[in-house]
Amino acid sequence: MDPLLYAEKLAIGPRQLTESETRNTARRAFKTNTKLTSPEIGKAIGRSRQAVDSYIADLRATTLLELDLKIFHLNLLGIPQDRIAKRLAIPQRTLSDHLAEMPVMAFPLNSDLSKGFTIPQVAQKHGWPEPMAWSQALKGKDDLSRFKKFHWELRPWEVWKFNGDKMKAQMQREKILGVVSRYVLMVR
Repeated sequence: MDPLLYAEKLAIGPRQLTESETRNTARRAFKTNTKLTSPEIGKAIGRSRQAVDSYIADLRATTLLELDLKIFHLNLLGIPQDRIAKRLAIPQRTLSDHLAEMPVMAFPLNSDLSKGFTIPQVAQKHGWPEPMAWSQALKGKDDLSRFKKFHWELRPWEVWKFNGDKMKAQMQREKILGVVSRYVLMVR
């Protein structure tokens, strides 16, 4: 039986709901349907909006955090806002409000990185996929800084050593330079 209907049934008549029954009913109703508002729940169980807010404050905070994390991850993946709103079935305005608060979501991760934790450790701690943690760690850095973060050595092509004859080495260099020049053209 639906918790709200059960509450209404008990609230009508000589026996009123006890405080613990109303609290449990409000929590069950919100868990069942997180789109219910406090006034709707309060009307059904015979309590004020403020009382219902106090009953479900932790559930509402958890629900909002889960939504914020979904929005944050989808936004980091580069998905457009209209598609995020459609995928999560929320209005575009709500999405914009949540996106305005998104820089706060990265603070704990950046704080742990600055303390010297590795990317895999931080990703596991915060429940993020490792590539997403890497993208946050490398956000705003130039290519040289990214190379240093990966412990890659940036070398000009003249010092690359290829085994074998000179002709084969020259062909390898030209192939690499062609790829690099195409990359530079695409980036610009």
